[in-house]
Amino acid sequence: MQIIGRNTTSPKASRGKSGIRPDIDDSICFYSTWEANIARVLTLMNINWQYSPKIFDLGKHTYRPDFYLPDSNLFLEVKNYMNDYSRERDRLFRQKYPNIKLEIISKEKYKQLESVFKPLIYKWE
Repeated sequence: MQIIGRNTTSPKASRGKSGIRPDIDDSICFYSTWEANIARVLTLMNINWQYSPKIFDLGKHTYRPDFYLPDSNLFLEVKNYMNDYSRERDRLFRQKYPNIKLEIISKEKYKQLESVFKPLIYKWE
């Protein structure tokens, strides 16, 4: 079985809990608990999703959004904190791919989702 995703090598991201969540999918290695929880929310809501299916060339950077929702033709990026690198990458993506829909799930949005869905999802992390 091919594993989608990988353990992170980024020092900042490595503080998150990367790994496979068998309750979601044995073939996906999520970078963080937040990504795993968003996958659980999408699944609970019966929203068709794919994990990191596409890499976008941004010139000096590449960008792989966390989720793709094919029925909505929408990419989702789960972001706790937007540092300079993240803001630059987001700007380049939107400049180079203006017709591709991308939504950032910020810390504030995640916390709102958590308050609603954590009581409903047994394996919430």
